[in-house]
Amino acid sequence: MKKETRLYNVMFPIWFFWLLPTPLWLLILPANFAIDSVVLFLAMQWQGVQDKLRIWKKSVWKIWVIGFLCDIIGALLILGLYELFEVVLRFGWNLILFPGTTLLSLPGAALAGVLIYFLNRRFSFSKCGLDPVQVHRLSLALAIFTAPYAMLIPLYG
Repeated sequence: MKKETRLYNVMFPIWFFWLLPTPLWLLILPANFAIDSVVLFLAMQWQGVQDKLRIWKKSVWKIWVIGFLCDIIGALLILGLYELFEVVLRFGWNLILFPGTTLLSLPGAALAGVLIYFLNRRFSFSKCGLDPVQVHRLSLALAIFTAPYAMLIPLYG
């Protein structure tokens, strides 16, 4: 007797494998941590913050996780806008390969930057003993210099 094969949802495996970590993550994760660390250190240097190492130890992991979460939220917004244009408005061209895709990516990159600012301001420096002005300036520097600007680069086939 022949075994029956069914394809319940063909899209799930494709998206599932796309989201799985790849060896590229071994480069991306430490590079992002290093960038966050350098931006934090330079911002503290600019602010004249004392005891930089203690503040770095207390905040860098939160900054790193918040950065990734905000990037994911921004990417989800871009994906939602892409789906809106593709499915609802039924454009006849591939928006991912369209140079104007940068305009489609602006809201996601901006949202990620704004979330980086507010979440770092609220959570990352809560136990560091910094005054509110220093927290504001450090959070602003992190938002400006670690926002996901790579989202604005259109893909060309």
